[in-house]
Amino acid sequence: MIHRTIAASLALSILGLAVTPNAVAQCDITHTDCWKNGGNCNIKFKNKTGDSGGSDGGTNLDQRSSAQTVVVKAKRSNGNTSGNKLSIVAGASNTMNMEKKYKKDFDTITIASQDFGMVRNAKMSCNEIVSVLNGNGTCKIFHGAVTGSGKLQFYLGYQCDSGNTSGPKDASSEE
Repeated sequence: MIHRTIAASLALSILGLAVTPNAVAQCDITHTDCWKNGGNCNIKFKNKTGDSGGSDGGTNLDQRSSAQTVVVKAKRSNGNTSGNKLSIVAGASNTMNMEKKYKKDFDTITIASQDFGMVRNAKMSCNEIVSVLNGNGTCKIFHGAVTGSGKLQFYLGYQCDSGNTSGPKDASSEE
């Protein structure tokens, strides 16, 4: 009787391992053109926070000039950073290797101001990241403002040259 109980427990344990999903990236980039073609799946971020126009299309932000260093991080679904972050000074560019982030189970990309705590972060969704990778892989980061709840609020925004990708879409409703 004890052997049957042990055997049943062992069988259930093995079955549990078989149906438990393996660790896979939250954001699946394996179906993007860059991945399929064996090329590099990179996103080049250009810091345009010091510019006063040209990057705010597709958002409700009014682009403002406020040169600042931005920090770009791939994040897991639990909020932890997935690998190294990029620090990009105003006017400069830096490239994030999304293949490396994929292997570290990333879910989204956040863009934050290193210099100003009152500037709200931007977050790129997995769908937006896939769109960018299927295009030319270039995104501009800008500083913008919107009046929400009767007060002026500052945000970082992004506009990508591919996939009709920009954000945040409605900054005044985001927290």
